[in-house]
Amino acid sequence: MSKECDYCHFREPMPFTCKFCGGSFCYNHRLPESHNCPGLIKLKERARESVKYNPYDHGLTFKKERRSPFRPVFKALSVLKASYSLTILAIALMSFFLEYIIGYKYFLYFALFPSDVFYQPLKLAVNLVTHMFLHSGGFHLLFNMLFLYFFGPELERRIGGKKFLNLFFLSGIAGGVGYVLWSLLTDQYIPAVGASGGLFGIFACLAVLAPEVRVYLLFIPIPMKLTQALVFFTILDIFLIGMGQPIALSGHLSGAAAGLVMGWWIKKKGRHIIGY
Repeated sequence: MSKECDYCHFREPMPFTCKFCGGSFCYNHRLPESHNCPGLIKLKERARESVKYNPYDHGLTFKKERRSPFRPVFKALSVLKASYSLTILAIALMSFFLEYIIGYKYFLYFALFPSDVFYQPLKLAVNLVTHMFLHSGGFHLLFNMLFLYFFGPELERRIGGKKFLNLFFLSGIAGGVGYVLWSLLTDQYIPAVGASGGLFGIFACLAVLAPEVRVYLLFIPIPMKLTQALVFFTILDIFLIGMGQPIALSGHLSGAAAGLVMGWWIKKKGRHIIGY
């Protein structure tokens, strides 16, 4: 039986019941750490205040709590598990460091090469996914990860973690396919990297589900609706394609198209939190 999550109010078809506080939560917030469980907090406080009686001693002895040096790591991992957006961000960061450690071979194996459609179609199919976690430089990574950090969790909260993950990968793959087709038409076989296809899919889907949300663009100090910002980026990409820019703009547009379709489908089914 479906029930709203007590933390984010997303209607979960199969809600999870927390054994510490008794609340009902969605898949993303089922863990006590992900919904700031008051029952777990009280349990930890009682554990710290508890004392252990030693029958071989003449009185009470206090057992000192030993803090694990890996506690911050475990806490960070629990946060990542609760949000697919942050998990994707962490994987992209690790992949970026591996690019510098391994070098060109890493890029050669995982970047999207349009020419592989003729010589290595299986590798091309794999690279439609792997190219999303590679970036061409620090600014490319920074811009994409900021985009993901601000818009990813907002969409994930509205549609749930599983739909968000499907949207990201399907939009990213659609962006890769669009870039490969454009490369074949223009006879330009430049390799592509970056999560822009998936990110534009996230942005387009969010624009469909929450069109009234306003955002500030870095170079325009006036708040814009998501739909207006999406139209602006679309026109800008079409203009830059005509100028012959090396950025995989066809991938941006293909990813956005996939996000629009999935956003329309999710909105039609009514399986999301209403935008505000």
